[in-house]
Amino acid sequence: MSKVSVNLDEPTPYLESSSTLHRLKRKLTYRFALNAIHKQFLRASPFSILELGTGSGFFLQAAHESFPNAQLNGIEFDERLLQATQKRISIAKTWQGNVEVFDIPGEKFDVIVSFQVIEHLFKPESMIAQVQKHLKPGGLFIFTTPNLDGVGAKMMGSKWHGYRDDHVSMRGASEWVGLLKLHGFLPVSVGSTFFSGIPWLNRFPLGVFNWSLLLVFGYAPWMRGESFVGIFTLPKEGV
Repeated sequence: MSKVSVNLDEPTPYLESSSTLHRLKRKLTYRFALNAIHKQFLRASPFSILELGTGSGFFLQAAHESFPNAQLNGIEFDERLLQATQKRISIAKTWQGNVEVFDIPGEKFDVIVSFQVIEHLFKPESMIAQVQKHLKPGGLFIFTTPNLDGVGAKMMGSKWHGYRDDHVSMRGASEWVGLLKLHGFLPVSVGSTFFSGIPWLNRFPLGVFNWSLLLVFGYAPWMRGESFVGIFTLPKEGV
């Protein structure tokens, strides 16, 4: 088995609250991805979605609410989080596995998403290669990850909250774009979020400005925000 950054002997910090407020926050977090999927597959039904690293299952739940006919699938390494996903969205087909080396023989998906997961992988290139293998031509690969090129990372240095023991593959936005292009992906939309990595810009009253930007736009086409946001596709056959 490939080396992983998850310590299963310690309580997981990724088992999230089920409160109404937290569910709303998560749905707003994923709105940009749901909008991109809706735009691409408005006339396609049903279509398939695979999430790499389901966490507590909030994205798959939001996807089901937005696309009731979509075929939902997910992979999660941590059994505790997998159980939370299965409880939250039992309609989804889920597997326990390491997304760095996942393989689902004979399966290709219209959409593959991964939120704040790739930085946990020792070999992110391996996951990207498997995404390339499992994504249909013309499909979407959407992922987010902490951004080393961001203002927060530059200002906060070693105190930036993106630096964690289990974040073992940290890169800047431009590096991620280059890596995806190297694997044959074409950018549909790339950018980053805003200023949540700067503590005094993430607290009231200045935090209202940052939160408003997140709620209205989700992300912007610049490379200096807190988290990189990438929406990529694979060329259609014959193109």
